[in-house]
Amino acid sequence: MTRIPSTRERPARPPARRLSGLEHLSRRGRISRSQRAAGEAYGSVWRRSQSEASLPSPLARAAEPIVQCRLPPDPGAGLSAAEARLRARRHLAGLRRRLADHPTLVGACDRICGQELTPREAAGGDREAGRLEAVLAIALDLLLRE
Repeated sequence: MTRIPSTRERPARPPARRLSGLEHLSRRGRISRSQRAAGEAYGSVWRRSQSEASLPSPLARAAEPIVQCRLPPDPGAGLSAAEARLRARRHLAGLRRRLADHPTLVGACDRICGQELTPREAAGGDREAGRLEAVLAIALDLLLRE
């Protein structure tokens, strides 16, 4: 009779890393390297445009050591984050114009490239996932055009 090793004897496995939608499609050979790069660029811009300005926690301030001479906070610090978000939104609008602002193409890029969902997660099932993969491939080709 074989003995099942206890949890103390089992080697620890690192947790499985979830693949993004673009990684998943790339590994399956559904999109090319250039399409993946275009999708990653779109996703990066999408996430920057969606980010909200973070507010400092009052608890972080309480944990700071008390210093006799405090400098006023940099007034441009929050402005630069807002400017970066505004630039990202303008860039995203340009990318969406390449997609002719088509809601299906934009939605596929937003969900798979931006939110990093797999086609199955984004579509809600296998049947629609295949259709969404085809739509995304068309959208990525359009993004590659200059």
